[in-house]
Amino acid sequence: MRSILCPVEKSETLNDRVETALALARKTGGHVTFVIATPFAQMAAWEPFGGAAISAAAINEAREADEAFARELDARLAPQDVAFDVAIDDNGRVEAAAAAARFADLIVATLDDPSVEELVLGVRSPVLAVPRGAPMLDFAAPVLIAWDGGHESANALRAALPFLAMAKSVHILTVREKDDTFPAVDAACYLSRHGIHAEVHEKERNGSIAFTIEECARSLGAGLVVMGLFGHSRLRELLMGGVSREMLDRSQIPLLLAH
Repeated sequence: MRSILCPVEKSETLNDRVETALALARKTGGHVTFVIATPFAQMAAWEPFGGAAISAAAINEAREADEAFARELDARLAPQDVAFDVAIDDNGRVEAAAAAARFADLIVATLDDPSVEELVLGVRSPVLAVPRGAPMLDFAAPVLIAWDGGHESANALRAALPFLAMAKSVHILTVREKDDTFPAVDAACYLSRHGIHAEVHEKERNGSIAFTIEECARSLGAGLVVMGLFGHSRLRELLMGGVSREMLDRSQIPLLLAH
């Protein structure tokens, strides 16, 4: 994880993201790019006969605010022992992140960010999402992999390799619900080829699957849960609920997400 991307804006969760990104960069000797995004196209006021009249005053005001925030962030981070840069992008948050993530190993986000699922679905880099008020600072804590045998969980597992190598223990959890196309022992075998020993757990469903995952994570003292996002269609999860939606809404443990 040498190239870390952290979208930022002035919000209550800014410190959670910044501190997580800095801690990870220190641990891995990495570089953090902080991206400030303002979608100027959305400031257009549409005219009745077509076209858009863009308020120059509004755009200049937004640009000045972004530049002031960038200077403030730069001054705050300058004393840190971490390589970083601060960039400003004129696009929306997801579009800006997608452009900047071409050479990013990881994106740092927060779980209560409304755009976190758009980031996971729209950007190829994995996303580390931390709960509000709980930056991820301990990378040696146990890691739990939520395994359902799907492509999404396999993508998340591969993306998590640097985290798994730092963890003092790795656990793979399968919740008994259906026959997995690719059993958890196959995932453990894959990890063993990378020098990572993983303990496999198979548990009965206790309430929802998300609750079962959280319960297991707490019992293991896990500092990170690795999981694929939206193995079912997003519409189905929106209408009927699902593991992804529930974990995004309720997790108090950082999630490493991939699609």
